[in-house]
Amino acid sequence: MRESNSISMIRIFLYGVMALFLAGSIINCGGGGSSSGPAQAKAQTALIQDYVAKHGTMVDTSLADFYVADEQPSIAAAIQKTIAEYIAGGGLEKLQNATFDFSNLQITVVGEKEDYVEDSPTKIFKVIVSGSYIIKQGNNTETIQADETIIFAAVDNTWKVTEKINPWS
Repeated sequence: MRESNSISMIRIFLYGVMALFLAGSIINCGGGGSSSGPAQAKAQTALIQDYVAKHGTMVDTSLADFYVADEQPSIAAAIQKTIAEYIAGGGLEKLQNATFDFSNLQITVVGEKEDYVEDSPTKIFKVIVSGSYIIKQGNNTETIQADETIIFAAVDNTWKVTEKINPWS
């Protein structure tokens, strides 16, 4: 049971990493208006790190805010379930203090389409994540292989992860 939770957490984590990276890339390529440069890149990096930490551990309820509105309740429920399991198993503190190294993670945008999200036409992006990343929990370090496809949408000028909307299927 613990192994399948790890795989689910990894999959959710990778979806989030890709969404935030692509959002930062699009903003840095001109989609963010007149503010650009090192300060914006630093802000995007901080946002991505926050999201990755929340996705990698699944113990922060604010993670649900990174998803489209229709999917937030199911993500919130998954987070609550994970928190309860780790409280029962005594591993919650390790997850809350986990660190990540993404230096070997490659992110590639492989598609862009428009679809309806929350009753509005919205740009949808398809991203492939490959390579690997390292998660460290206490004295335990693990390298995770990444080979995932992530789809996200721009909703009200904010990039949101979606697991249900896929105009390529």
